[in-house]
Amino acid sequence: MDQSGGVSAAGKHRRRYFVAVMLLLMVTLGYVDRVNMSVAGPPIGEELGLSSGTLGLLFSAFFWSYTALLVPVGWLTDRYGTRVMIPLAVAIWSVGAIATGLVNRFSTMLGARLLLGAGESPVYPSGSMVVREWAPLKERGLFTSMLNAGALIGPAVGSVVAAYLVTQLGWRPSFYILGGLGLVIAIVWALTIKRPEQAGWLRSQEREYILENRSVISAPSDTSAGVVSMSLPSLLRQSPMWGLLITQGCAVYTLYLFLTWLPTYMVEARNEELLSAGWITGIIYTAAAVFGIVISRVSDWYVSRERASGGERRRAVILLMVLSAALVIVPFVENLGVVLTLFAWTLTMANTAVTLNIALTSDLIVDEASGGLAFGLLILGGNSFGLLAPIITGFLVEFTGSFTVPFLLAVVLLVIGALLTWTLVTRPLQPKEREELGSPGRLESS
Repeated sequence: MDQSGGVSAAGKHRRRYFVAVMLLLMVTLGYVDRVNMSVAGPPIGEELGLSSGTLGLLFSAFFWSYTALLVPVGWLTDRYGTRVMIPLAVAIWSVGAIATGLVNRFSTMLGARLLLGAGESPVYPSGSMVVREWAPLKERGLFTSMLNAGALIGPAVGSVVAAYLVTQLGWRPSFYILGGLGLVIAIVWALTIKRPEQAGWLRSQEREYILENRSVISAPSDTSAGVVSMSLPSLLRQSPMWGLLITQGCAVYTLYLFLTWLPTYMVEARNEELLSAGWITGIIYTAAAVFGIVISRVSDWYVSRERASGGERRRAVILLMVLSAALVIVPFVENLGVVLTLFAWTLTMANTAVTLNIALTSDLIVDEASGGLAFGLLILGGNSFGLLAPIITGFLVEFTGSFTVPFLLAVVLLVIGALLTWTLVTRPLQPKEREELGSPGRLESS
C-alpha cells in the first residue's frame, strides 16, 4: 500500500483508465438517448397526431420509471454485481430507444419511454459501485467526475447529433442508430469489464495497486469487527445519509434548472436567437464538464491514507456549493460575456459538487454489501429535487415575470446543501453505536 503520498511504480500503469472512459461513454450515450426524444418531438407529434400535452407526457415518462427504480436497482447491484447490472442496463435502454422508432401509436411509445427510463436507472448506482471497485482512493474523484461528466457532455453533443440525424435521415432512423450504438457499448462492456480481480487485461502490478488502495471494506459475518450490515431502514436512520441525499438534491436542482430553462432564458431574458442560445448552452456544458474533471482531479491530490479522506471531500463539497451561489449575481448583470462566465462557473461548481458528493458517499460507506443501496438513495435524492426545478421555475417565471426569483431559490438551496453537509455529514454510514466497537469517529471538522 502506498501511504507516502506519492505514486508507486504499479500506480503509474494506466490501463484502469479504460474503465473511466467507458463510464464516460456510457453516461454520455444515456443522455444522448434522452435528448433524442426532445429533438424528435415535433416530427413525432406531426406524424402520430399528438398534441403538445400528449408529447409532454412522452417527454416525462422516462423519469417515471427512472426515479421509481433507483433504490431497487441499487439493491440489485448489491445482490448481482456491476458485471451483470451495467451491460444489462445499457442493453435494456438501447432496446427502449430502438422500440421508440418502431412504434406507431402513443400507448406503445409510452411503453418504450418507460423501458428507456428503467434501463437507465442503474447507471449511477451501479456506475458508482464500479468506481468503488476500480478507483484507488486517491483517484476516486477523477473516476467519479468521468462518470458524471457524461451528464453534461451528453446534452451538449446530443442535441447536435440528434438534430443532424433527425433532419438528414428522419426521426425513426435516429432512434435505430443511437439505440444500436448502445447495444455495441453493452457488448464491449460485458466482454471487457469485470472486477479488477478477474480482469485479465490488467497487469498484475496494477491489479495489486488497485486492490491495496481502493479502500473497499467487506462486511464481516458479525459486528464484532466494528462493521454493521446496513438495510434500507437502517440507512434511512442515518443522519449522514440524509445530509448526503438532500445535499445532492440541492445541487442537482441547479443542474436541472440549467438543463431545462437555460436556452429559454437566453432567448427571453437576453434576447438571443434560438440557434445562438443552443450553441451557448453547448459551450457552457462542455466547459463545465472539462473543468469539473480538472477540479475533481485536483481534489484527489488532497486525499491520502494518513488524512481523513471523508473530511477532505466534505470540505470540498461545502466550498463548491458556496461557490455555486455566484448565480445570485446573474439577474443584476447586463454584460452578456459576464453572464455567460457566471453560468459556466455556477454549472462547473454545482456539477463538481455533485461529483464529489458521490465520491464522499463512497468514502463513508463501510458495509460494502449496502453500497448500491446507498448510491440508489443518493441519486433518488438528487432526482427528486431536480424534477421539481423545471416545474417550480416555470410557475415562478409566470408569476413574477422574470428569472430573478428562480435563480435566488437555487442559491438558497445551494447554501442549505452546504450547511447540511457541515452539520449532518460528520461520520461514516454506520449506526452511532459502531463507534463503541472501535470504528472511526467523526470526520475532520470544517
